[in-house]
Amino acid sequence: MTMAAETTIVVLGAGINGAAIARELTLSGVGVIVVDGDDIAAGATAWSTRLIHGGLRYLEYGEIGLVGESLAERNRLVRLAPHLVRRLPFYLPVQGRWGGLWAAAARLVGCESLARAWQGRHGRGSWTVGIGLSLYDLLAAGAGWPRHRMVRAGRAGMPRIDDRAFPFAGLYDDAQLLFPERFTVELLVDAREIAAAAGTRFEVATHREVQFGHDGVLRVGPSAASGPFEVRPDAIINATGAWVDRTLAALFRGDAAASGRRLMGGTKGSHLVVRCPSLRAALADYGVYAEAADGRPVFVLPFGSELVLVGTTDIPFSGDPAEARTDEAEIGYLLAAVTRLFPTVALRRDHVQQHYCGVRPLPFVSGDTRSPAGVTRRHLLVRHDDASLPLWSIVGGKLTTCRSLAETVAATVLTAVGLPVRGTSRERPLPGACAGASRDTVVSACRNLAEQAGVPRADAGTVAEQTVGLFGSRAAAIWQGGRDPAALGDLIRGVGLPRAAVGFCVREEWATSLDDLMERRLMLSFHERLSRESIADVAESLAAAGVLPSDRVAAAVDGCVARLEERYGRRVPRASDGPGSAGGTNQGGGR
Repeated sequence: MTMAAETTIVVLGAGINGAAIARELTLSGVGVIVVDGDDIAAGATAWSTRLIHGGLRYLEYGEIGLVGESLAERNRLVRLAPHLVRRLPFYLPVQGRWGGLWAAAARLVGCESLARAWQGRHGRGSWTVGIGLSLYDLLAAGAGWPRHRMVRAGRAGMPRIDDRAFPFAGLYDDAQLLFPERFTVELLVDAREIAAAAGTRFEVATHREVQFGHDGVLRVGPSAASGPFEVRPDAIINATGAWVDRTLAALFRGDAAASGRRLMGGTKGSHLVVRCPSLRAALADYGVYAEAADGRPVFVLPFGSELVLVGTTDIPFSGDPAEARTDEAEIGYLLAAVTRLFPTVALRRDHVQQHYCGVRPLPFVSGDTRSPAGVTRRHLLVRHDDASLPLWSIVGGKLTTCRSLAETVAATVLTAVGLPVRGTSRERPLPGACAGASRDTVVSACRNLAEQAGVPRADAGTVAEQTVGLFGSRAAAIWQGGRDPAALGDLIRGVGLPRAAVGFCVREEWATSLDDLMERRLMLSFHERLSRESIADVAESLAAAGVLPSDRVAAAVDGCVARLEERYGRRVPRASDGPGSAGGTNQGGGR
């Protein structure tokens, strides 16, 4: 039997599944190296609808086991990561009483074509929705969540949906993960802490190319921050999401592992981030789960205190996932879906602050006649038996089940390499979970630290709220570990975050570039008042941290501005706020 201390498992892919798997493996005392060609959470994790939910619509396709697993994980993540995962009440509008019953029955037995024929133009009625929500309640029984209610539309305090077109609604609760990028980073932070306590190897190597040789050595190339290294892994887990097939073909060229069947059959999904005060007010802090005119599911969700997230499309896609982009047809489709629900809001194209798009890592099924919405979201663990070392690929999965997926994968892989499962993450909070203290207590402590560092009292409350919204209880360390105490009170112009957070992300969270910080650590790419000056402050702080050469700051800012416009349709203006303004956004503060 191989000794745990001598065992090293390489996880390819630093998305939410790869990070969760790495964390789970460290709990059993093995060495883990996580490698990604891009950054942490730079793929489908960042392109999701940002929900932690049971998947109500999966019931129609008979995925009762998946819904039950998802609801159990939803309940667990709200408890173990309360700073990032929070309950969100949902409003499900319906047009009539009886619509959709026969269509739902046809889907349940796998007759998708018949279901489409029977769907009708009025969608799912209140009886169909009520039956589905009752089963949802049953599967979540014992967790203490409120049961659903069926109500008439138009009640005070509820979303101002067109109650003539949608006279009834179902009310139920699920959860929102505003920033899955932050969640993924914390999974890896926790894995590092677990490994440090056990004395085992743990590394995260991002922005790296890898090669696997016939000698069994994995060669990890250099990044801008670190040199190359080699490792002889005992096993490899391919958790590269929509890139799974491409990873196998590139990494194991000539190996039997690269010549197997096609695994991935992903679909492109686009989302809009809308800045429209009247729409945000009309939501009334509910998430809306509805149908577009063609029957596809659509979500309209609060995204912080000022923005609205709308998604998603579901279009078959076979190209390079890195090249997927939202097109104007998708934008028009999603805007029309919102207008159908909220006709008095007068939503326009110029209300779209930005958009994002990615490819779901769904399994490929030859000759599949189902609609993309009907393809299973259940994960698959595929063993490549002909590979020259133990090798698995992860196919499918969803944000909600990342932890249970990781538990299953770790148990399978550890058994295959002759090691026992020594622990699981079932009851382990994330590092920022504010364990033993209320969120208000943590925010109050950070407000005091911010004031002591020199943040103006008028701004300190907002600064504390935002930093705790991103980092949870870890936020206090931002003001305690900086190299220049005199600069700890400096703020990023217009956005209300301390510049010291940049150094913290470099030291503690593997941030190595301006894009890493803007898009996946500080989450400023979504900020309502983002400006060129904001980006310049981040870039200058990155230079002060010794990561970005000072003579490259201006070019990095230009590159970031160009990327935000090309990839996300986000046009970044120059600042309208004065230097050091906190901006007052409440980003990450939740409902």
